[in-house]
Amino acid sequence: MQMFTKLEFLPDDWSQPDRANAQSESLRDAATASADHAQPARHRSPLWPDYFARRGQPDATSWHYQGYWSDCRNVWHAYYAFMLGHPWIAFLGLRQFFQTLVYRLFGETVGDRSSLIVTLLTPVLVLLTPVLALLAVCIASIPACKRLVPPLFQPFTVMGWTNYCIMLALVFTLHGYRQQRCRMHPALPMRHSSKLFWNEFFTAELPAGQFSTHIYAVCRGGVLQGQLPPHDILIKPVAAGAGHHLRSLRWDAAHAIYRNNDIERPAHEPVRFTPTALEAHLCAAGVDMLVERLESTRAPLPVSTFRILTLCIDGKAELICAAFLPAPTGSVSTAYFDLDAYLVDYERNTIGAPLASRSTAQLTGLAIPELAGIIDTCLQLHDKLTEHVEISWDVLPTAQGPVFLEGNVFPPGCDYKLTLFKDPANFRYLRDRIIAANRGRT
Repeated sequence: MQMFTKLEFLPDDWSQPDRANAQSESLRDAATASADHAQPARHRSPLWPDYFARRGQPDATSWHYQGYWSDCRNVWHAYYAFMLGHPWIAFLGLRQFFQTLVYRLFGETVGDRSSLIVTLLTPVLVLLTPVLALLAVCIASIPACKRLVPPLFQPFTVMGWTNYCIMLALVFTLHGYRQQRCRMHPALPMRHSSKLFWNEFFTAELPAGQFSTHIYAVCRGGVLQGQLPPHDILIKPVAAGAGHHLRSLRWDAAHAIYRNNDIERPAHEPVRFTPTALEAHLCAAGVDMLVERLESTRAPLPVSTFRILTLCIDGKAELICAAFLPAPTGSVSTAYFDLDAYLVDYERNTIGAPLASRSTAQLTGLAIPELAGIIDTCLQLHDKLTEHVEISWDVLPTAQGPVFLEGNVFPPGCDYKLTLFKDPANFRYLRDRIIAANRGRT
């Protein structure tokens, strides 16, 4: 597996990078240039075109969605039927998953030392993971703990979030089984959860007319590398997700300050920063942070991203589905479960039907000529990362061309709460394919 280590920052003169020699003059030309690098029509056959579609329930885009008693029956039954029906596969997969989780939460030093204890605990965790998930969510529902819950998970119901955690553990057990059979090191998902990895990967692999994010500075271990520019910027953690610490700051040239007006801003956080104060704030955050150029979504689209979910079981990437995710008013984050999200029309390259019954469907039918090229690029990129069963790609449509934000592998876009367990046949399809493709590996 190739690892990317080079990271370049914008020169100190703060001139905006000129993309003119790397892009076409129009959006249509950019989409065409992107499609020239694509394999024809791979995007025309999504495995589950309605994977994101949660129609038929008034709360289909909230945490209530998987908290009904019927969902409890489906999720808990799927979990224990798999764990007890395939005990050796369950042991190998869940051990790989929890080993990966230790690396993700505590770093490589602890991860390297945890192998034996994880192996010893795995048989217990096979039986008790659902119970432990329920206990953890009950604790998180205590008022004193709710403030620690990321925006992504609010509001939530106890059984909704519990079922979601069980779904993740179950599907990651399948992923872990395949990764164990492929001899993938459990630290790799942690390394590939870094936005620095994705920036460098995209910079090396994207075709002409498609772009990676532009990083101005990185704050590591309380030390800022690079400089804060006098421009609008986006601040986000290097590894964490779920909307934690994500802020868009607008540069006020008249007063030489950054204005912090995000709706996610907690009450104790300043509404304005001088560059010096912002550097001190980043260095005191306690997590490694990135400072990127704040990109703008192209007209007439609102602030939004495309979510492309791809699957790789047999060594060749396949499209599961795609969706269009507009951010809430006043935010640049799509890390919410109650978005006015839309399916896409793959044949017409347009925005399709909305997911929520409350939607006005005002975006349905808007042309997205870059969609085919984006999807084909995601498939080609996943072909280079076949150790990951699923990757959820976040892509921002801009006037200059698509900007690839990141690929989500741990978890891949938090998408398992959707149709995978609403219809048990969907889970059986994924389970049976992964087991059949990897049982003969040594």
